[in-house]
Amino acid sequence: MSQPRPCRATAHSNIALVKYWGKRDGDDPALNLPAVGSLSMTLDVLRSETLVSPAQADGFELDGAQIGGKPAAKVFAHLDRVWRLADLNGARPPCSVRSTNHLPTAAGLASSASGFAALTIAAAGSFGICDQLDGPARAQLSAWARMGSGSAARSLWGGFVRLDAGSRGDGSDCLARQLHGADHWDLKLLVVHTARGAKQVGSTGGMESSRLTSPYYPAWVETSPADLDAAQTSLAARAFEPLGAVMEHSCFKMHACMLATQPPLMYWNGATLEVIRAVWSIREAGGPRGFVTSDAGPHVKVLCESAHAAALAQQLREVAGVHEVQIVAPGPDASLELL
Repeated sequence: MSQPRPCRATAHSNIALVKYWGKRDGDDPALNLPAVGSLSMTLDVLRSETLVSPAQADGFELDGAQIGGKPAAKVFAHLDRVWRLADLNGARPPCSVRSTNHLPTAAGLASSASGFAALTIAAAGSFGICDQLDGPARAQLSAWARMGSGSAARSLWGGFVRLDAGSRGDGSDCLARQLHGADHWDLKLLVVHTARGAKQVGSTGGMESSRLTSPYYPAWVETSPADLDAAQTSLAARAFEPLGAVMEHSCFKMHACMLATQPPLMYWNGATLEVIRAVWSIREAGGPRGFVTSDAGPHVKVLCESAHAAALAQQLREVAGVHEVQIVAPGPDASLELL
């Protein structure tokens, strides 16, 4: 093709209820294959919007600011990847990439998931690979998005999504699929913000440190498949207590693996712990029931039934160190718009 065409994509962040931490050892690093599978909930208001359009030279704008250095290099390396995977002829034409994150960037709220999913979709539309996200196109772009960010594979779909780690060296069985749409279950996720700004240790480097140095890493990998299956069963049956229990178990196993890494990976702050304790105390006292999870960042996410979301959120806003509590619902599929 002579020139890219302007295309905008929107992809929503997702939070893993059963966690992903670690890359598969021994396979092609470019495939970015996870060591364990994961199961996530796509979020309705936390999203990234990305416009890819023709330009005289490559340029990257994020939230209205021109970005260079390593972040821009990662964006354009991914555009090169999409161009190459689509087997398009010649060199990739220069592109302007303009992205807006409707969530904090690099703070443990999966901005890389929504960001790389939106970038992958917008690039595919811009390069003429697809005009709409039908089933085969969505599945293919999910695999390509995974190469930019492991969790981005899940953001191609709304609702509840499972990503299997697979075992083949070419990654052909490392596939994401939607288990249930956003209307499957009236759940809410409370996103409890306990800090401002980006985290100090990125997930990619942290995962590799855990793989190489944490004595708990092998157990983490070995026990994850059972958590995935248990969560999927509970999700299908809309069994809230069993789903919450396996979600918490997966979270704390992951953080135990992180803490045993050398040097230790501590993504939490004091407010993180106070929020976790508050959720447990409220639950034990017979109040609104919630279950906690936390990713590679200081924020806490609390899964609860919709009827209890407002009351539980209000109690958590009163915890010292909490900046904000957002109430989010299961979100929609990623979308593509040809301009």
